[in-house]
Amino acid sequence: MMTTEELATKQTKDMEAQLPEQVQALSWSSEKIKNIRQLRLRQLLTHSIKYSPWYKKQLAHINVENFTEKMLDEIPVLDKTTLMEHWDEIITHPDLSLAKVEKHIDSMLLDDNVLYFHNRFHVMATGGSSGKRGVFIYDWDEWNTYYLLFRRYRLYNNMRSPVSLNATKKISICVVAASNAIHGTYSLTKTYKLRNSEIFHFPITLPIQEIVDGLNSTRPDVLQGAPSTLYKLCKEVEEGRLNIHPEVLSVFGEAFYPILRQALQKTWPDASIFNTFGTSEGLAGITCTANREEMHLNDDLCIVEPVDERGNSVNPGVLSTKIYITNLFNYTLPLIRYEISDQLLFLNKICDCGIRHQLIAEPQNRFEFDFIYPGDISVHHITFVSPLLHDRNIQEYQIFQTKTGADIKMLTTGPVNIGKLKDVIVVRLKKLGLSEPIVNFIEVAKFDYPPSGKFRRFIALPQ
Repeated sequence: MMTTEELATKQTKDMEAQLPEQVQALSWSSEKIKNIRQLRLRQLLTHSIKYSPWYKKQLAHINVENFTEKMLDEIPVLDKTTLMEHWDEIITHPDLSLAKVEKHIDSMLLDDNVLYFHNRFHVMATGGSSGKRGVFIYDWDEWNTYYLLFRRYRLYNNMRSPVSLNATKKISICVVAASNAIHGTYSLTKTYKLRNSEIFHFPITLPIQEIVDGLNSTRPDVLQGAPSTLYKLCKEVEEGRLNIHPEVLSVFGEAFYPILRQALQKTWPDASIFNTFGTSEGLAGITCTANREEMHLNDDLCIVEPVDERGNSVNPGVLSTKIYITNLFNYTLPLIRYEISDQLLFLNKICDCGIRHQLIAEPQNRFEFDFIYPGDISVHHITFVSPLLHDRNIQEYQIFQTKTGADIKMLTTGPVNIGKLKDVIVVRLKKLGLSEPIVNFIEVAKFDYPPSGKFRRFIALPQ
């Protein structure tokens, strides 16, 4: 029986052997990407029909040999509720079950360093911001591919971006985020042991002073975290408590609003900023070079269908309400036309970097963050977020929908003009159709993060 350390060392070696092939895919032509995607789609369908009882029934009506990407609408959409209800039928390994995986997840929650299930599989559980839980699993090679979705851009970035990291020394990488292997970001960094970097994890659940002390002692070359997390650290720099000079800022996990980008640029003007959009389901969006506000999708390994609220396809230049993804590399738990609530804007242009993978605008919207009021009045979360982010003394917030408006909890570092904020938000809500909106502000001494580190900022009323 190999130890976790031995398994991670072996997996790192296997991953590095796969890296050249994945990097090569960044130079493929649009036509080659399309052809490879078509081949992979047919291979996935064939495997799913053969080994998944669920898909054997769901796909019985299609002719795989002649099936094309344009025919995907012949396959029913799979949502998270259906996935979880039929997990044991969808999985392609008869010796795996949701009950067994859940038992492994329990052990992961108790021990940050539990990684491998049956010495081969990696498991992630995610509730998203809506709280609807999903469980995803990848085998050894699929996990390597998942990791390389993100890593394969690093060589490209090093060649084309103003990043002056010294290749002859170990790079210090500090990650301020959820620190449990149940989350993909943490699990990936625990799996792969890279020779030229040293990674330090600071759980987001730690008191801010402990995070600051840790960062001051490690002096990161690369600082990683959610945009709202790094935004909080800007205040620590401004107040003189945090004294670090990272060369690279890597953000992920949340919408990267312009005001957050501006704050990071002001605090660390010489740092190169990279944004990553990633899902547990295998979809990734990566900025090809530093300080860009557009991303490439991994559409050599995923088919992405941007659709409106009724599931109709939308054209490039039109913001989708949601997306359907078909993961072309996960044969363990096939996800074919799987519904995700992310709203993406496909761009009808070719990136000047030379990569032909689909270009999208930085995601700014998450449907599940928005509130629906009586009369079918939809209020975008930015209605609340924008005014809050403009107040430098609001360090953190949490917004609860009420029948007539919202209750906003806030953690402050100085005086806040609550009256002005309330007026701005009330006016915005009235313009959207709420007749007499009521907005309450509640100051708190701290926010209690759950052990997972996943903090829900937007709490909607049950519909």
